[in-house]
Amino acid sequence: MKSNQDIQTAAVKVLPCLREFILCVNGGSDIITPGRESKLWGIVKMHLDLVPPDYKPVPASGSDDCIRIAIFRSHRLCYNRNSRKFEPGKKRPNPNIVVDTIWRNYLNPVGQEAVASHLMHTFKLTYRSYMTGALGNNPELSIHDAIYSFCELYHITMENITYEMLRKDWFRFRKKHGSTSPVTTESIDF
Repeated sequence: MKSNQDIQTAAVKVLPCLREFILCVNGGSDIITPGRESKLWGIVKMHLDLVPPDYKPVPASGSDDCIRIAIFRSHRLCYNRNSRKFEPGKKRPNPNIVVDTIWRNYLNPVGQEAVASHLMHTFKLTYRSYMTGALGNNPELSIHDAIYSFCELYHITMENITYEMLRKDWFRFRKKHGSTSPVTTESIDF
């Protein structure tokens, strides 16, 4: 197994509560290794860019306001781009975009926002699934207790998120989808 210093990573700034959640579901590590076919890797791959001259890398030990995404070492990562249609009689353009992670290993600000948004979406799916299951299976459980139970389970401290934020999200979700609507979940597979 490689040590953290041997893994090429791209840093993503995230909210403290999201970082705590990721540390919990990722075995205490702030380095997420996405599956090669995962949505997260697709988002990362799409936003890899050249490292800017003023970039200061995240230390190998990590940072308190970032998580890191492992980047697969490959001289040539190809992915399809179907934005151009083939015109009869003309030469067919190369349908692949090649990303060389030796040079393109930095997530630009747009990419960081896209990754952070995807991870926050995963957090919200997990939270809403938990609340739906907890309250649906135990009618005597209060929303207050369910929220605190969720935070305890995922090691989320109340310094980084408030009860009111989670309660409002739950009520908005319940109002939009109804109290008996099941949560459509995606796997937490990064």
